[in-house]
Amino acid sequence: MEIVLILLLLVGLVAYLFILRNKLIEKTKEFENLKKKDRTVEEMNYLELEKSIEEKTKQSTQLDDELSKKRKKFENEIKSFEHKKYKLGNEQINLEEVKRMKIEEIETLQQKVNIINDDISMQDYGIYEPKYTFASALVYKDMLKAKRDQQKQMIKSKTAVEYNENWTVNGSKAEGKKMLNNNIRQILRSFNNECEVLIDKVTYQNFDSVKKRIIKIHADLNKLNTTQQVSITFQYLDLKIDELYLAYEYARKKEEEKEEMRLQREQEREEKKLAKEIEEKKKIVDKEISHYNNLMQSLKNKLKNTVSEDERINLEKEIEETEKNIQEKEHEKKDLDYREAHSSAGYVYIISNIGAFGEDVLKIGVTRRLEPIERIKELSSASVPFVYDIHALIFSYEAYELETELHNYFEKYRVNKVNNRKEFFKVPITEIESKLQDYGNLTIDFNLQAEAAEYRETLAIEKKMTS
Repeated sequence: MEIVLILLLLVGLVAYLFILRNKLIEKTKEFENLKKKDRTVEEMNYLELEKSIEEKTKQSTQLDDELSKKRKKFENEIKSFEHKKYKLGNEQINLEEVKRMKIEEIETLQQKVNIINDDISMQDYGIYEPKYTFASALVYKDMLKAKRDQQKQMIKSKTAVEYNENWTVNGSKAEGKKMLNNNIRQILRSFNNECEVLIDKVTYQNFDSVKKRIIKIHADLNKLNTTQQVSITFQYLDLKIDELYLAYEYARKKEEEKEEMRLQREQEREEKKLAKEIEEKKKIVDKEISHYNNLMQSLKNKLKNTVSEDERINLEKEIEETEKNIQEKEHEKKDLDYREAHSSAGYVYIISNIGAFGEDVLKIGVTRRLEPIERIKELSSASVPFVYDIHALIFSYEAYELETELHNYFEKYRVNKVNNRKEFFKVPITEIESKLQDYGNLTIDFNLQAEAAEYRETLAIEKKMTS
């Protein structure tokens, strides 16, 4: 029994030892596996690190390449920016020039706007100071021709331009001289043509802008021909500016002389009409004086032969009345002789035309006509839509002096402050009435209210048509 137990114990011990052996083998395998595994991990870490370094190196190279590309791109962008900056600088210069030209245009337009306002425009017209003060248009014409002859002489002598005469073309001086002459001809032709167009169209309104334009054309052409080394001299520019002044003042002087000729012809017509009126009036007066003298002689003959006291008294009254009539006619004849001999005697008239010019616009003029109303009827002809209304007719032996005094007194009220031959004044009618009170020695019948019959009837018709 004990042997069986011992055998069982031995079997159990062997079995246990076998189990332990197997476990030891397993643990030994696990340890070997773990050892292999640790060695593999170390090997893998080294390879990965080497690979990582290689990748990092590659990335660094790529970054260097990318950085180089970025740098080149940045440099190109800087160059592009500098180019744009240069272009913008040029554009800014051009814009400044455009701005200056626009300002000139605005100033010109502002001048046109100002002309709409009568008072401002009249002041503007008084600003211009003539550079020359020649007595006649012919002198201006001669001076204008002289200035143009000076320009021609400068062109012929090549003193109108500055240039480099050392040009050669393909090594040829002859070809270089030919090119130079072409360049000189081109710049002068361009300048002269543009100036001619501007000078032909110059008016008071655009005078300053035309002058500035000519100066700018001179500067622009010189700038455009910098490469060709050809430029127009300032002496030649000065001649063009002088031509501009002369051309403008010549045109103005011609218009003034035309106006003077028109007024002179009108004055001559007035004198002829006056002479005719005086002649016809004298014939009538002489005829009436002759009639009254014959009547006087007849009455005196009857008085010698009358015996009746009543008839004698009646005849004496008729003789007295006839003598009075003869004296009146003789006095009238003397007045006619005086009017014929003295050119200063006449009528100062003050008239208005509300329908044509509006309220408080009056014409103060003078006429030597015996019947001044006839002259006013002529003024009311086709030149205005309505007839003039008469506010005053003032006879004076010094009519022109009286007219001048009134014109000077109301000078600030002139409608046209440039041409004093235009005798219109924008002034309250009451001020004229007040001024005329200073002339107590003259007989003045003043009408304060303008009838303006045709104008008022026209307004009534228009109102009826629109109602």
